[in-house]
Amino acid sequence: MLTDVLRQFITTGLILVIVIAFGAAIKPLSSGNLISGWDTFRYLTLAMIPMLQFAIPFAGAFAVTISLHRMAQDNEFIAMSVSGQSYIRLLAPMVAFGLALTISVVILTQSIIPTFIGKMADAMSTDLPRLMTNSIKQHTPFVQGDLMIWAEDIYLDTNNDDERMALEQVAVARMSKDGRAKMYLTASAAIIDVQRVDNQTSMYVGTRNATQWTRGEGNAGILRGAREGRLTQAIELQSISKKRLSSLTLGELIKLRTQPAKYPKVENSISGLRSNIKRREFLDSLQEQFEVTNQIECVTVPGGRRFIIQANAILNGRFIPPITIESIRATGESSTLVPKSATFLVDQLETGEVEAVTLQLKDVIVGFGKVGENVRGELVIPSLQVVDVAIGKMDDSSYTELLAIADARDEKDVAKAATALRMSIISMNDNITGRIGQRWAVSIFPMLVILLGSLLAVRYPQVMPLGVYAKVFVPAVVGLLLIFSGGQMVRGGEYFSGFTLMWIGNIGLVVFIIFHWNRLRQT
Repeated sequence: MLTDVLRQFITTGLILVIVIAFGAAIKPLSSGNLISGWDTFRYLTLAMIPMLQFAIPFAGAFAVTISLHRMAQDNEFIAMSVSGQSYIRLLAPMVAFGLALTISVVILTQSIIPTFIGKMADAMSTDLPRLMTNSIKQHTPFVQGDLMIWAEDIYLDTNNDDERMALEQVAVARMSKDGRAKMYLTASAAIIDVQRVDNQTSMYVGTRNATQWTRGEGNAGILRGAREGRLTQAIELQSISKKRLSSLTLGELIKLRTQPAKYPKVENSISGLRSNIKRREFLDSLQEQFEVTNQIECVTVPGGRRFIIQANAILNGRFIPPITIESIRATGESSTLVPKSATFLVDQLETGEVEAVTLQLKDVIVGFGKVGENVRGELVIPSLQVVDVAIGKMDDSSYTELLAIADARDEKDVAKAATALRMSIISMNDNITGRIGQRWAVSIFPMLVILLGSLLAVRYPQVMPLGVYAKVFVPAVVGLLLIFSGGQMVRGGEYFSGFTLMWIGNIGLVVFIIFHWNRLRQT
């Protein structure tokens, strides 16, 4: 009996897993990320392992239902029952089969499948040069996370295994979550070097005849131009080290709870809080310097032009009128600016380190007291270094230390960043709890559908085999949908309703099993 079931199970399982894997490949195929037959074959091969969690329960239930239904139609169960065999003993092989599948799914969902999900995601960006070449040749932007690259043409350096690319007439943009550009760069040409270290893929962009705009504080833009240059930081691409929670094993998920800083969303929130704290510390240093000297002196980089700012006071980078600014060129020539308002906008790198300041002036009298003085509505002076105010170096403070520092400060932006960090940690823990619970619910599922299929096959020998399997298939599909819906609710923080929904499908299958078992014993 078990041999017949296994034969049916292997055949059905292979068919189901291949069909479901093809379904999983539809999205990357339609988006153009799989650009060759080898890419498609490799992706399908990787997708077969994660699809086993769906194929195994339904293939097992089908094999059990068809095999036992044939025996029931031949009255073999009645003959064995009359000869003294109990139904418990007759169905024991099916229980063992279901238990074996449940253990297999536990191992798959908690260890093997997450690894292959990571490999599937990695397969989409492993051949970066070919993906970028394919996009640019089709005159469409290459999009990877928040990065967009467009070029008129692209050339690969085959001598460097295609890890260096030359682009003509280039535009590079990085987008924020609200859909606005936080950096864009245009250049007549660019060289992109791809570097892979410890499963982390980075892009280093060198440019020629480039203009780069970066959005600063208060949406003020900082514009720079250079004949030759490089992006200030490497562009990090998604990789195995920055993967989703769905591609982490049970052990990795549990470990992540104690090391939340390794989760990308928490890491971004930590960077945001550190950036806000560094900005506030820098503004505090400005205020301390002003209280000592009653003025702030800045120097442009490059150029060496000096600005000596005098005002009634300075508060959070905003000067309190009356304000007078003496501008001294490198030649020694000076002029006076008298604005109605003056504000320092702090320019920071993505790491949070203060790079420079931008002086934003409004309603400015230029050349005050001289012939030809004029009024300008706004004047922005970028790339300033403040004299005698040290830029705080980045430290390795843990997120708990940063939260303690934030709690000791009363600025709204720091408090908002601290709240965002706490919420990201809570969201991460909810996500971990939901995924672990969902995996356990899916693991119990094969045992239940196999037991239900066995009982229905024995109880309904007069019904067509596929009709019997339909009685198993419908509640099984509903139960599986409830598991994943409940898991989504738990990941959203709805613990009670989420876990209730997640397990109610399995509980319903247990109720069906008990009901049909009692009816079978009464016959």
